[in-house]
Amino acid sequence: MIETIFSVMEFCGKGDPMFGGTAADWSLYMTEDGAHAFMGAAEAQRCKLVRAYFPTAAEAEKAGAAASTRKGLISALPVKPRLEVPTGQISWIVGNKHVGEEDRELADDFADRAKRAGAGDPDLIAQIVAYALACHRANQALVTHFRL
Repeated sequence: MIETIFSVMEFCGKGDPMFGGTAADWSLYMTEDGAHAFMGAAEAQRCKLVRAYFPTAAEAEKAGAAASTRKGLISALPVKPRLEVPTGQISWIVGNKHVGEEDRELADDFADRAKRAGAGDPDLIAQIVAYALACHRANQALVTHFRL
């Protein structure tokens, strides 16, 4: 099963700026210090930041609400993982891990695995980690559902 990962957008202002409006829709990015910040794509590219990805819509919206300084409309948007994300392998590896494993341990493990496999693109690594966490959340939900 293909799990869904999410990114966050903040919609703020009204009307197209090309025609005198004030709309500025920004994505949530991960800053150098590990925090989250909303900004336009050009600014994020200049700062070499990576878009923030989340395993669930609820986690994405919570992070977006915490990072918002403009208090615009926060929306979690589903992201189709890049073709390079080995979804089947990730699902299998996560399925063989304990559902009680800490998120940080799982994230560090998959970031290390991606780097050892030759992934150099930070956006790809972020998607791999988010996908692994999404699979982890799905496994945790199964345990809760079946009361294992």
